[in-house]
Amino acid sequence: MSEQAVFLKGSLLRHITVMSLTASVGLMAVFVVDFVDMIFISRLGKAELAAAVGYAGAILFFISSFGIGVHFTTG
Repeated sequence: MSEQAVFLKGSLLRHITVMSLTASVGLMAVFVVDFVDMIFISRLGKAELAAAVGYAGAILFFISSFGIGVHFTTG
């Protein structure tokens, strides 16, 4: 049972592409769920709730962007 890790062999470009696409899909899923939340909460008819969810979505976007930037500049 001496299996070697998958990312130790093969094309480096392919590994980077697979990992980047996987991370992109995950990040897009988070934002799609946030958008769907905004749609359903806005249908409740309370402008305050829709505004709060929209504001929280913007904050989530900027925090995620900052975290990704810090991760890639220090990693």
